[in-house]
Amino acid sequence: MPDSLFPLVFAGVGAAVFVIGFVGLRRSFALRRDGVRAEGRVVRLETTSSGQGGSIHRPVVGWVTDDGRRMEVESPYGRSWVGRFRPGSPVRIRYDPLRPERMRIDGYGHGVQVMFMLVGTAFMAGGLSVALRLAG
Repeated sequence: MPDSLFPLVFAGVGAAVFVIGFVGLRRSFALRRDGVRAEGRVVRLETTSSGQGGSIHRPVVGWVTDDGRRMEVESPYGRSWVGRFRPGSPVRIRYDPLRPERMRIDGYGHGVQVMFMLVGTAFMAGGLSVALRLAG
């Protein structure tokens, strides 16, 4: 097994992490561009274990679509602190009118996607750099 295989696998994992962040960010921008604006309220927080002794809180937002459907959708993003998303808090959202379960809270969650892209880029650069050094 060549010495440069492990760094290339490392770079491949970085590429996958980058793609996950890029696809999520692209979907968020598409919702910002094409989504329908709505005013909603945080109905509750879904709390799960972070696996490290902490908790992750995801706001569940309720709103009424333009065609009169009542929706309640959990945000795909969560935080270890509650912050401004306490039950009853008003939030602005954008949703896909064809699939309203695809909802994003305005200004929430983009940092995670950018972080994935940055970490993925660092893994790719590091893995490729080490593989090229080992190969040459």
